[in-house]
Amino acid sequence: MNEISFNELHKYMEQYGADNSIGDLTPTMCDLFGCQYPAECGATAIASVVDQAFRLTGKEGKMEKALIFCPDAVGDIHRQKYPEKLARVEKLAGFRFRSTSVMPSVTPVCFGTIFSGSSPDVHGIKKYEKPVLKVETLFDMLAAAGKNVAVISRNGCSIDKIFRDREIDYFSFRTDAGIFEQTRKLISDSDYDVIISYFMDYDHLSHRHGPYADEPVAALETAVQYFETLVADADKYWANFDRTVVWAPDHGNHIIDETSGGHGTNIPEDMVVNHFYRIRSKEA
Repeated sequence: MNEISFNELHKYMEQYGADNSIGDLTPTMCDLFGCQYPAECGATAIASVVDQAFRLTGKEGKMEKALIFCPDAVGDIHRQKYPEKLARVEKLAGFRFRSTSVMPSVTPVCFGTIFSGSSPDVHGIKKYEKPVLKVETLFDMLAAAGKNVAVISRNGCSIDKIFRDREIDYFSFRTDAGIFEQTRKLISDSDYDVIISYFMDYDHLSHRHGPYADEPVAALETAVQYFETLVADADKYWANFDRTVVWAPDHGNHIIDETSGGHGTNIPEDMVVNHFYRIRSKEA
């Protein structure tokens, strides 16, 4: 375990009284799929998720399919303000983990941590920029274990750029609707073991109108509906596979003025998110 990463991630967990970090996704997925951790990982696998997978499947490290759904900028503040929306996610998932982001709480920094398990001081993205990560990531570990991985995202966005040059497949679209339809196709084809599906409309519209304006709130509702549909697709097309679906945002956001919103600061609205996990066995 990388001590620098561990200490940096735990600093924010202690600050906000959270038991988990957004970086915990990587070691959790590695345990579910039986992969080694990335070399610089300092995060910790979520034991209750791994234990539930073992109870359901009777096997350790033998998860067969996963969808990781990444709605940009949906924080714990949104669960507080729109409890009926996030309750639908939690009902489907079953597991909710209050988790802390990292600083600065901007998209490439945070997704660098989510998919490497390492802190910004270690993975190297410490401001809003999109270089290709040089540290090992979840995707490297999955590829080394022979897993087929697809990343579906917006053209030129952080996820589309910082995880390049790896033995995985990339699908880039101009709209969230295009990402959604491609995700449905890949689930139904069942050719991929792990699918990353990114959604940015809520974040984009909250910057333009403020986080609680009608336009971004409608986009949040769309993201929840997408998640519900994709869970149903996974249950239908992956019924013969041990599987997991994860709701994994990067950070939250806050009001800047009457017509705009933003993030990047060390405040609860930006730094506290919820990750949700749904574990199902092929017998379910």
